[in-house]
Amino acid sequence: MFRISILASMILLALYAGSLSAQVYSWTDENGNRVFSDQPHPKADSIDLGPVNTIEPPSPSAMEWQNDRDRSQTSGQQSQTVYQRLAITSPTHDQAVRANDGTLSLTVETNPPLSSNHLLRAEVDGKLAEEAVPGNGNAAHQLQINELDRGSHTVTAVVVNARGEIIQRSDPLRIHIQRTSLNQPGRANANQAPRAPAAPRAPNVPAPSRSGN
Repeated sequence: MFRISILASMILLALYAGSLSAQVYSWTDENGNRVFSDQPHPKADSIDLGPVNTIEPPSPSAMEWQNDRDRSQTSGQQSQTVYQRLAITSPTHDQAVRANDGTLSLTVETNPPLSSNHLLRAEVDGKLAEEAVPGNGNAAHQLQINELDRGSHTVTAVVVNARGEIIQRSDPLRIHIQRTSLNQPGRANANQAPRAPAAPRAPNVPAPSRSGN
């Protein structure tokens, strides 16, 4: 009897799934078996299946919005800080540095050491410098900035991932570059050869005429 009930339930579910809007009938045949069908029978009873629950699939625009939000969250997680320490240790903030050739050397420390998948670069006044130092397992790194003009500059160390994206910045430093200028007082004639002293004039000899006569 229990097996018959299970079988009957399975048949009923199959009929229900096959045609949600069709009427289902049930009766007992001459062998005492319970029969279900979507076709009427003289001795059949109609079975009320109740209201049909339907689920509307999400619209394409809603799915695209969800995908965009997931990508945005993933990108936000990747841009989180990955180094507990990223700092320029030399020179110091607001320091005046003499660099006659416009070259400045930075010492940058990272903790943990810079990953082999990352590059360390310098950002000067909001623009990335050319040199990039790859991760080599060290905590201290040397960065060189070339062709700096005389005056004040804002310098930041940045970590760049394999896609070229900046994932972390150090605190900015204000650096003052000093370069020797030829326009400084006392240096205008520094590169000229010294003049020979004038020869003494013989006594009682009149000075040469400047008129040419």
